[in-house]
Amino acid sequence: MLLHEASPERIQKAVKAVGRIYDFYMIVEKGRPLSAEQMERMVLRFFEARQFGNSQLGWTAVSRNTAIDDYRYVMEFTDFAAGNFGHTPINPLELKLVSDLGIKEQQLLNSKMAIKKTWDKNYHLQPTTQEAQGIVATRKSKMPRKKNKKNRRPKHFPPDRVLDIIRATPSIRDKLYLLLLFFGGLRKSEPFHLFVTDIRIIDGSAVVRLADPEEGKYDWEEKFAGKQSGSRLQFLKQRYDLGPRSKLSVEHPLHAGWKGMVYENDRNEVTMQWLVPAIGEYFAHLHKEYMQQHRNHVKDDHPYYFINTRDDDSFGTPLKMSNMDKSFYRSAKRIGLRANQYGVNPHGARHFFGYFCATHLRLKIELTQVLMRHAYLSSTEVYYHLGIEVARRELEAGQKLLADSIPSFCQSMKKFANRG
Repeated sequence: MLLHEASPERIQKAVKAVGRIYDFYMIVEKGRPLSAEQMERMVLRFFEARQFGNSQLGWTAVSRNTAIDDYRYVMEFTDFAAGNFGHTPINPLELKLVSDLGIKEQQLLNSKMAIKKTWDKNYHLQPTTQEAQGIVATRKSKMPRKKNKKNRRPKHFPPDRVLDIIRATPSIRDKLYLLLLFFGGLRKSEPFHLFVTDIRIIDGSAVVRLADPEEGKYDWEEKFAGKQSGSRLQFLKQRYDLGPRSKLSVEHPLHAGWKGMVYENDRNEVTMQWLVPAIGEYFAHLHKEYMQQHRNHVKDDHPYYFINTRDDDSFGTPLKMSNMDKSFYRSAKRIGLRANQYGVNPHGARHFFGYFCATHLRLKIELTQVLMRHAYLSSTEVYYHLGIEVARRELEAGQKLLADSIPSFCQSMKKFANRG
């Protein structure tokens, strides 16, 4: 920074950021030895501690942009330490061809070059640089991005139409799918990995188990070999000679992605929590009908819960994601919603889950993080949206409390306003 004539203010901020990461490492992380991968995750936790605060260090929450500035100062410091002292950089720079960048990244680079041309007196030397030769230095892992200051509309499905779209869905199977998305917070691909045995009815409510489709532990029984225990990948191979749907190519019609989640035990699984207990009971009721009418009549060719229910040769085969996408948009159309409307898509249901946690249940973002099975608070922040109507009610309640507790102050304010 000194060599590049950084401003004193920027140098001061960078020094403070390095001091903070040291405090975080020594106090929160206990100064334990870390691998390069663990270091990268530690710095992401540092970023979240800056953004949301940390009681151990007495840090209060700061804006996301301030937290990102600290994160980047730490990156620059580790680059310096790596170049001068042989240390391992946390998020190393690597050279890439401009042609290998995404369209947005290329557009951003071009706009930067256009702006640089207007102020850089040495721009005539640009042809000799790596950038001019089509080579740029980028971080190995994605950097957190600053928020766009433009107003953004919420991404969640319209809250007042959630029950409408479920009612408008004629298929019991498709209703079950929607309940998992809207009130269980599942990503749209996750239900396609559920086995029949992952759904249990306990005390009249459905208990849904989510497990890693490859590494999740599974116990089963073979006719002659008896009780077996292993991973889901091993179970699928041994029993059905199948592979997990996450391992299929993206072009395969039965492919279903798996983004990963925070598991609650060493079996790499977690129990889904219902937003509203009554929905768990409703799901249990529909589940019994679905099993009796459809799933119980399927021969043992695969373990998947969601199947084709059409009365033809496809009956009983694992359901494709494209089928459920079509069903979703057909139901949306029935209640007067269009696919190009904001939030009207299957992933808008997961955004509704986060919105409901913040606006209606008034849960803290840390608890919402657990319910949405996120590893990082910054991931939950994308979904955690407080409705303006709640802010308005809180303001009105605060104003009433103020009027009740110090009426003389309110009267003075009224007189001041009238005089103005």
